[in-house]
Amino acid sequence: MSRRPPSSRRRRRWLVPTLLAVTLLAGALVARELTPPQPPAYDGNAPEPAAHGYVQARHSVLIAAPPDAVWAWANDPGLDLADVVDFDGGFPAVTATQPLIGDWVPGRREGDRRRVGFADGHYLAEQVLVDTPETFRYMIWGFTSPQRFVVRHGVAEFSYEAEGDGTRLTWTYSLLPTLPILRPAVQGFVDGTMSPMMRATLAGMRDGAEATAAAG
Repeated sequence: MSRRPPSSRRRRRWLVPTLLAVTLLAGALVARELTPPQPPAYDGNAPEPAAHGYVQARHSVLIAAPPDAVWAWANDPGLDLADVVDFDGGFPAVTATQPLIGDWVPGRREGDRRRVGFADGHYLAEQVLVDTPETFRYMIWGFTSPQRFVVRHGVAEFSYEAEGDGTRLTWTYSLLPTLPILRPAVQGFVDGTMSPMMRATLAGMRDGAEATAAAG
């Protein structure tokens, strides 16, 4: 039985990543010209979470304040999402949120939905799945940006756990690729964009919660 020559195997190893890169670049260029003329309504059903297949990132930070104080700081109704999320230049900044279902009252947000707008004119939808003092879990979908070509939806969770005299705040993000072959592209996005954003945001949350605890 004949075997493929090494040169043929090398070409095949490079073929999929090259085609993937070309596809993503083309999608990004098209999407840049196709920002929505008006914000999407997001009035359909939210996606159902999948049983498996996600690409995941998990980061945590230890905060020198008890869980109830950290939760209260992170869920202050006067605190905008744009004031918390820090993409550190790796992604367009959050500019605004608009409630679509429910009033988005901390502690009573399960089932609530809002639209999130970004500085590049794109949007996504966010819906709360769990809202307790220990866990805040939510789903994002409906990307109008280039991410829509590779990410079907995402499920994220903040957990607040007592650790010594402080709080271990853990943030987990799980993104579902639109196709299994696109998993490496989603992994690259998670590693190169999502993880730095998560670490920077958690550091900011730590600093804010600790400063408030020290002042109070």
